[in-house]
Amino acid sequence: MESIYEFLKANLKLALEMSALFLGIVNGLMLLKFNLRDKPKLDVKPIHPEVYQWWFMLPSKEFEGQPTRRYGFLAYVGIVNRGLRKVSLESWRLFVKGEKIREVELKAINMPEIVIKIGSHIKMLPSLGQRTVNFEGDTVIDAGTSILGMVYYVYECWGDAVWNPKIQNGKITAKFVVKNAFWKQSKCKVVFSEKSLEWVTDIARGIEEIA
Repeated sequence: MESIYEFLKANLKLALEMSALFLGIVNGLMLLKFNLRDKPKLDVKPIHPEVYQWWFMLPSKEFEGQPTRRYGFLAYVGIVNRGLRKVSLESWRLFVKGEKIREVELKAINMPEIVIKIGSHIKMLPSLGQRTVNFEGDTVIDAGTSILGMVYYVYECWGDAVWNPKIQNGKITAKFVVKNAFWKQSKCKVVFSEKSLEWVTDIARGIEEIA
């Protein structure tokens, strides 16, 4: 009888340990499932792709005695959180490909508010992540909501023409990449149409003096 008791006691302890291990694995898998299901999921795209995405030539500057060529980029983008958890944006960059070089990463620059006159009406566009008189500039996106904003970048090069952005039929194609607080990236293609500096400064006064 004593040997049977010892046998049951030893096996019961093993069974309890295995049950605890199994429950731990199940709980971990459930937490992982909920975390993957509830994570934020950002969808990025240009707003009215044929209307609000522009590139333009900026006044030249000098670098080591050489004149530089400066290109400005303005894009109106929308970011939707299709996940189940709110998230904040960490960065938003533009990647522009040169004529014969790999993509160049550009950081967003603070910019004046865009003010467009449409007949007798005035339309003001927010700047992404930038607080102004008319807009909060919040970069936290709740689940199931979206934010819109203009972004501004400057591409500067000098020397050989291979460093110029690749231009086809007056358009420059670039990649817009957003990184959230969890370091997850979302991206989209943006096609920029050429505008004159005079036209751009009419809707964004003083932009040629930035950067």
